[in-house]
Amino acid sequence: MRHATPLEAPSLFTPELLGNESLNIVQSDEKSTDVLARQFVQWCWSFGSDFRNSPDINNLRSWFRKGELSPSVSEEEEILVEARRLFLKRVEQAIRKADVPKA
Repeated sequence: MRHATPLEAPSLFTPELLGNESLNIVQSDEKSTDVLARQFVQWCWSFGSDFRNSPDINNLRSWFRKGELSPSVSEEEEILVEARRLFLKRVEQAIRKADVPKA
């Protein structure tokens, strides 16, 4: 004789156990300094098509004051190194885009 199986499969995650809270699970391999560096570079490029702020320590500290951020000295150095890398990458992309002949 066979065992009768129910039509519905049992679930470990019943509505009673979960409640009304939604689960916000975010997995990121990116460090916070990388995110800040990317945002800083976006800020450096945000002044129009003819002007760019350089990714130097004075502009970084000015940007921190505007955003009311206060990272440690070691974090500043990490952000600055990554920001310079991203800035140069963006400059290279802009040069390549400008060099492409338009049809």
